[in-house]
Amino acid sequence: MIKAYGFLSLALLITTNTYATICPDPNTSSLQWGEVPAPWQRDPFSANNPQGESSAQFVRANIMMAGVGRGVVCTYKISVGNYSIWWPVLVKRPAAVDYNWIAALNGYVCTNSLAECSFSVAPL
Repeated sequence: MIKAYGFLSLALLITTNTYATICPDPNTSSLQWGEVPAPWQRDPFSANNPQGESSAQFVRANIMMAGVGRGVVCTYKISVGNYSIWWPVLVKRPAAVDYNWIAALNGYVCTNSLAECSFSVAPL
């Protein structure tokens, strides 16, 4: 019985240490000035650098579950093309009933609005 309570406590601890978040809004975060907000980083594979443009739009979010590492990539559209930012963090798999996230090669993709593309991270 004690082992069961210990497992339950561990499960609750893991569950309560995660929190839901979304990609930074390109019009209300420091992205509006072309600066990547912490803890995000410029995606080294991005075709373009972040640029402050009033017409910047969120395109998609990707949860990376395999390959080189885990994390989230957010992609935005600006006048010269797309740019991406990256957050290398542990991310929970979306629930099977969360139809905003679609299983893709090495992870999941969400092309809905910023609010609908929320994901859960575990603090390091």
